[in-house]
Amino acid sequence: MKFQRAIGPFALLFAGISSVIGSGWLFGPLFAAQIAGPAAVLSWIIGGILMIIIALTFAELGSAFPVAGGMIQFAQYSHGPLVSFMIGWMVWISSVAVAPVETLGLIQYAANYIPPLMTKTGEARVLSTIGIAAAAAIMFLMCVLNYYGARFFSRSNNIITSIKLIVPIATIILLISADFHSANFYATPGGFTPLGWHGVFAALPLGGVIYSFIGSNTVLQLAGETKNPQRSIPLALIGSMLFCTLLYALLQIAFVGAVTPAALVSGWHNLHYTGDSGPFSGMMAALGLGWFVMIIYADALISPFGTGFVFTASTARVGYGLSSIGFLPAALKKLTKNGVPLRSIILNYAVGLLLFLPFPGWQKLVSFIISCFIVSYIIGPIALVGLRKTQPDAPRPFMLPYANTIALVAFYICNLLIFWTGWQTVYRMMIALSLGVVFFSIYCLRQKNNIWAKQWRAAWWILPYFSALTLISYLGSFGEGKNVISFGMDFIVIALLTCVVFYMALKAGDKAPHHASFPLTEGHNIAIEAS
Repeated sequence: MKFQRAIGPFALLFAGISSVIGSGWLFGPLFAAQIAGPAAVLSWIIGGILMIIIALTFAELGSAFPVAGGMIQFAQYSHGPLVSFMIGWMVWISSVAVAPVETLGLIQYAANYIPPLMTKTGEARVLSTIGIAAAAAIMFLMCVLNYYGARFFSRSNNIITSIKLIVPIATIILLISADFHSANFYATPGGFTPLGWHGVFAALPLGGVIYSFIGSNTVLQLAGETKNPQRSIPLALIGSMLFCTLLYALLQIAFVGAVTPAALVSGWHNLHYTGDSGPFSGMMAALGLGWFVMIIYADALISPFGTGFVFTASTARVGYGLSSIGFLPAALKKLTKNGVPLRSIILNYAVGLLLFLPFPGWQKLVSFIISCFIVSYIIGPIALVGLRKTQPDAPRPFMLPYANTIALVAFYICNLLIFWTGWQTVYRMMIALSLGVVFFSIYCLRQKNNIWAKQWRAAWWILPYFSALTLISYLGSFGEGKNVISFGMDFIVIALLTCVVFYMALKAGDKAPHHASFPLTEGHNIAIEAS
């Protein structure tokens, strides 16, 4: 069986939007405001712009090489198996965690009217035993729905996305029209930027801003099942990012303006609502809009479920991609009669359940996922320039202008985003990367030839890159770093690291084994389903 190209351009756009508009809109505005105050609006705008720049590099790669599990394949043919495994490993870890995170968001809101779903451990609200069982059942339903294939996924997701967009748009209108306090933007403790620009940038990873935007990569993972991918992929990638940047910025404006001034006496960092599990519902109740609270509760089930549903599909394609290049068992490549990698879905479900144990709260999972996702994004800028050199004759329906400059800027952005997650997150991410190296070593030992020695020439830059990034994070001012590298100076240090590593990675890529043209994988030879 082969994948079926059953997802049209607008369905792919809706998949991108649906994967971005999930639990992020339910929690992000509150968490971002607690960190950055009214300037959280800038956090959303800056975050959207930064992610669009990164997405531009993938728009060209995705349109030129529309394969299932695209991010892994790009790394495979620009820098070989070692780099592709490390990228694939981080894509898989981060992607497999999204469905659990969205389920956590759903459960946290549902706990407002089913309290036994959550329990309190210290100051944190975490899943109870009943909550874990409910979460497992919800994720299982996502898997069952994905069993019916790309056409069913496309149609059902279009409906889910249309419904889930209505409520945040209505929320913006109601909050602005009900009781909008423009003075909240300048007359509150600390003014517009109570924590300065440090707070604005810290809100990107810690306030859920970047987490809300990273979902657009599902467009790349579903590329192997997309009709007219050369046109659909750039449209879906850039279109979803632009739309969601505007929506999130307006949500933050509405949220800041609707906060009761009395709630800000102790500052933005102490802002909270009853059982912070539902900030927007608490705000609506305080404004006397109780009838809309139930609508938010309903959307709090639909929005996270829709995003988890999309990621259940895309993460299965990541497992398929890793299997296709030999890093996971070949059995994961087997497709059902509907063109679905069911075994990969089952594996991801099992791993997703384990994540509820060490990370039982929404915020605890988010920053870790962000760092893993952004590490996987570094391959876009590097592979874009590298494959233009080594695969110059490959058809590129979407050609990014000023590609070298934009790629360098995108790589700089990736490094900043990783750094901003803070030392406490970066060191955990490095542990996950180290586990990946162990698994890759085991893979190499199973090979008859010495694949490690051959591929190290194209991948050696990874070691000094991650070592330097870890050290800079430890010495930085984010996430309990030592503050040896002060805020402001860290921009210069990261810029120097970016230029050096970008040059090293491109030079190393010249030594990777390349084919005369981009080879067709199973993802290319796909039966096209009649529309």
